[in-house]
Amino acid sequence: MKPVHIRDYDLLVIGECFIELRAENDVNRNSSYEKDIGGADVTVAATAARLGSGVSMVSSVARDPFHSMIRERLQGQGINIDHVVTNTGYNGIYFTCSKFPDQREYLVHHPGSASEFIVPSMIYDDLIENCKIVYASSELQSVSRAARHTVFKAFHFAHSNDIMVAYDPNLRLQRWTLDDAKESLWSVLPLLDVIFPSSPDESKALFGYERPLDVIGFLWDRGVSIVAVKNGPNGCVIGYDGKVEEFPQENVSEPIKDVTLIGSSFAGGFLHCIARGFDPFTAARFANSVALFKALKGGGINSLPTHEDLNE
Repeated sequence: MKPVHIRDYDLLVIGECFIELRAENDVNRNSSYEKDIGGADVTVAATAARLGSGVSMVSSVARDPFHSMIRERLQGQGINIDHVVTNTGYNGIYFTCSKFPDQREYLVHHPGSASEFIVPSMIYDDLIENCKIVYASSELQSVSRAARHTVFKAFHFAHSNDIMVAYDPNLRLQRWTLDDAKESLWSVLPLLDVIFPSSPDESKALFGYERPLDVIGFLWDRGVSIVAVKNGPNGCVIGYDGKVEEFPQENVSEPIKDVTLIGSSFAGGFLHCIARGFDPFTAARFANSVALFKALKGGGINSLPTHEDLNE
């Protein structure tokens, strides 16, 4: 296995690509939409890449009218797409609206069928060994049993070889049942080094706890070493190495434009820092600033910050 300092990629993201159609008015009343790529996994990958991390992605893109756009946009963010395969079917689409800044995704995802071609055979030893962190979320697990097996295979190999494994529960009950979400989470929980649960609703549904401190204790007891509880506008609470620290979000005078997918931008910023060798508490401060930048700017992946944006 390659030593950590000569691996080609800081982050390997295994996930689903969506087309995002963004409206400023109600989705059902709007006459035009801004088109881009999106989704939780794409946002994590794009955030880390724009900040300067080496990022590779494992995914599947359908050969529909959006095929070339998805590939070009991924590459434009600096994401390696050597392991993004092309298949038949349709790419997933979702609609989002910035009319109500305090609400997240406005219309549920339409899964499409391209992601059904993400299968365990896409995961092999050299792919995992060439990165510092392997990341996936339940958004991909919800697609199919094959996708769940793909995530498990990648996580199991990484865990067995002391490669960091990061996971976002990203509960989407419009896509599958709570029982299925719990089953998929518990199947990978023993393999995780980093987890990004949201409080209070998601953590209550998945773990039975609302308070970040209780969530951290629960997950520590199950062997997860870094617990980053996303706490909405209140920032985050980090548990690591027996210590718990809260990081409130900065108060700003500018209005928040859109909070869609800022949790995924937080995760991307956090993992970028961890790959650079920073401790989780330093990573949390940085990730808060990444999420705030996107919320203030609004829009899709072009609203994600670069390293220069955060050091002006």
